[in-house]
Amino acid sequence: MSRKRKAPVRKVYPDPRFHSEVISKFINSIMYDGKRSTAEKILYDALDKIKSKNNEDPLKIFNTAISNVKPNLECRSRRVGGATYQVPVEVKAKRAQALALRWIMDATRKRKNKTMADKLYAEILDASQNKGSAIKKREDTHKMAESNKAFAHFRW
Repeated sequence: MSRKRKAPVRKVYPDPRFHSEVISKFINSIMYDGKRSTAEKILYDALDKIKSKNNEDPLKIFNTAISNVKPNLECRSRRVGGATYQVPVEVKAKRAQALALRWIMDATRKRKNKTMADKLYAEILDASQNKGSAIKKREDTHKMAESNKAFAHFRW
């Protein structure tokens, strides 16, 4: 982390199909080696599958999934007098969204389905129904913060 100045916040342009910045950020997290068209195809296939199989608005289900995965608390390491404590702190909105996108992507990659679009479809549906690996990750983060509540007075 730079001590000199804050890094400039880059402008994220909305995706062409849904005009959503969140979906655009998610496409960026799917993407490997700058292959945006492949990443877009994977996500749009998964969202089309949600629309065809569930007859619901895919954007609404996607946003529900992300809001379900967003953490409220997390532990940050804080060094006090030679000892390192895990101090629970509230998560800022931007970081919560970034963590949610990352956790959904990690859970998707660990799934055992045929194609990446199938994995993503299953993970988004699970997250929107408050189950699945990404939700478990959020619960573990909250449990960790809860168990270290005694060190909350070290918050900065």
